[in-house]
Order: sequence, then structure tokens, then C-alpha cells
Amino acid sequence: MKQKLLIIMCVFATSFAAAQCVPDAQFTAPGIYPDETTGIDDAIVGQPYNQVITIITPLDTNVEYNGIPIPVTIQSIELTSFTGLPQNFAYDCLATNCIFDGGSTSCAELYSTSDPTSSDIGSYQLIMTTTTTADAGIGIPITQDDIIDYYYLDIVNSTSTINYINHETFELKDVFPNPVNNNAKIQYVLGEDSEIYFELHNLLGEKVKSKLIKSNRGVNSVFVNVSNLTEGIYLYSITNGDIIQTKKMIIKH
Repeated sequence: MKQKLLIIMCVFATSFAAAQCVPDAQFTAPGIYPDETTGIDDAIVGQPYNQVITIITPLDTNVEYNGIPIPVTIQSIELTSFTGLPQNFAYDCLATNCIFDGGSTSCAELYSTSDPTSSDIGSYQLIMTTTTTADAGIGIPITQDDIIDYYYLDIVNSTSTINYINHETFELKDVFPNPVNNNAKIQYVLGEDSEIYFELHNLLGEKVKSKLIKSNRGVNSVFVNVSNLTEGIYLYSITNGDIIQTKKMIIKH
């Protein structure tokens, strides 16, 4: 009887272990939010962390099968692995077993199991792998594996930037990682809210990436996908129209 009671209690506890997050209603198009450009919130030393990720799974899309693009109906997208989280962080999915049905809106959440400490300060690249199962009308389902590697979780000290920011602060940080393989994270610190123009040039002076970014006072991040660029040395810069700062990036696939 005690064994049976213990099993029932374990099942009961497990049933409530799923995330209790709520998808962000402002997002309606298929995708994952926050997206690659926005990134996730920083974690702050001494404070609990919680980040909701909204997942809107498409119902119909095109996939490449044996080199041929074909229309398919998405049956599900499963989160099969999640690595890179600090040891005192975890994740849960609202969807059972992190399997998101085609055409559904759901969410997952990242959270701290204990408040981060100063020894946790750093930037952590989060790597997620997914398996999409789809019906292509050929009698058997087809699957496709993908990797999501553009999220970086930064653990920072809340006083580390506030102490040196003033009205004139305009500072460009080093790219992470460097060399860059697919996705680069670049941070910059501003003393006031402003629009920042970001550019990436090759050594011939040709502009290969650019974007206008509405930025806030404090630490900001820009995420750049460089998977379509050739290996080599590049220069990235930010400007507010008056000041320009430039640093070097190495791309190596």
C-alpha cells in the first residue's frame, strides 16, 4: 500500500511540474518570441529569474525533401534537447513533453532554481534542438531536425553598469563568441535612450549587414546571423549620428 501511495504521489507531483506560463498575446505570426534580434532578458545577481518564451507553431509550411521543396502540414515540433543553461537554471514547457502541435500557440519558461550569485556572472549560449514531424501527403510522415542557437543568457551584477553610466556614455563591447560561427552577440552601453545604427563591413569596406535599432539607456544587445558570410575578418560598428565606435570580428565556420 505504501509503495502504491508513493507512486501515486510521484505521478501527482509530476503532473504539476509543467510550466504555468502564459503566451504573450501581442504575437500572432508563427515563430519564437522573443526573436533573434530582441533576445532574452538578462539575469541579475541576487534576484530570481523568469523568462517566458512564446511559441507559435505553423500549421502549413514548405520543407526541403530530397532536395525538393514541398508543401507540408506540420503535425508537431518537439524540443528534443536544451543545453547551455547555468547549473542553477531550468526550463519547463506548457505543452506536454515539450511537443508543440501544428497550428498551436504555447510557451516555455526559463527560470532560476536559486538566485544567481556573483560566481555565475557571464554569458551562456543556449542550444536547443528540435524535431519537426510533418505530413507531406506521401503516406508516411517526414521529419526534420533543427538547431536554435541564437539565445544568450547573460548573468550580470545590477550595479556593474549603473555605477559608470552617465549622460555621455557610448561604449561598444567585444563580440561574443569570437571567432563567430553562426550567431554573434554584440552588446553596447548607452547613457540615454536613442536610435543606434549598426553596420558590419568586410575588409574591402563593403557593407554586408546593417540595421537601425531603437535602444535604451544601459546595456543593449544586437544579435547578428553571419552563417551566410565567408570566413575572415570583419569590422562592426555602432553610431548615434555623432559618435561612431568600431571593433573587429572574426568569422570562422
